[in-house]
Amino acid sequence: MRVLRLVIVLAVIGALLGEVAYRFLLQSEFVAAAAAQDPKAQDISANVGFPLTPGLALHRAARVTVSEHRIDLGSLKADALVALGTGVHLKMLSSLTGRRADVTSVDKVDFSADISQAEASRTLPAGYSYTFQADKVIMKGPGRTNLTGRFQVRAPAQLIFILPGLQTPPVITFSGYPFSQCVQGVEVVPGKATITCSRPHPGTDLYPHP
Repeated sequence: MRVLRLVIVLAVIGALLGEVAYRFLLQSEFVAAAAAQDPKAQDISANVGFPLTPGLALHRAARVTVSEHRIDLGSLKADALVALGTGVHLKMLSSLTGRRADVTSVDKVDFSADISQAEASRTLPAGYSYTFQADKVIMKGPGRTNLTGRFQVRAPAQLIFILPGLQTPPVITFSGYPFSQCVQGVEVVPGKATITCSRPHPGTDLYPHP
C-alpha cells in the first residue's frame, strides 16, 4: 500500500511538473510570436490558464492572455494592450516539437487598450489638452477655457469628443489590428481611457499586428 501511495504521489508530481513546463513553453512561444508581429512593442507577457494539459488532451480549449505595452494605434500609442483569448484550440504535439504555439482556432478574443490623457492630448491642436475624470472628459484650451464633455465611439475606429453645441468636435482615429476595424466601447477613469473590442472567431492571431 505504501508503494502504491508513493507511485501515485510521484505520478501527480510528474504531471504537475509537466503541466508547468508545457505552460511555460507555450507562454514563451506566444511572447515570441507577439514580438515578431510588432518589434516595437515593449514588456510583452503571456499567460496560459491553468489547468491546461488535461483539457487539451480531451480536445478542449485553453484561455490565453497576451499583454503588450507602448503599441502604435495610429496618431497615438497605447500604454497597454491586452488580448484575452477564450476557447483557444491548440495542437499539443506540434506545439511541443515545433517550438511554436500551434493554434488551430479561437472562439473569441476580447481586446482592450489603455490610452493616457497625455497621449490623447497629442491629437489636439497646440495649446489644448485633455483631462480624464470618472466618466467625463475635460478639454482645456488657451487661457481658462475648459469644456467638459465625453467620448463617444463612432464605428469603426474613432472616438469623438461630444459636447452640446460644439460644431467641429475633435476626433481620435485608431489604426492597427484590431482597432482599425473595431472600436466598440470606451471607459474613462482618472488619467486614462480604455477602448475595447470583442471579436468572435477572429482567426489565430491573439496579438496585434500591422
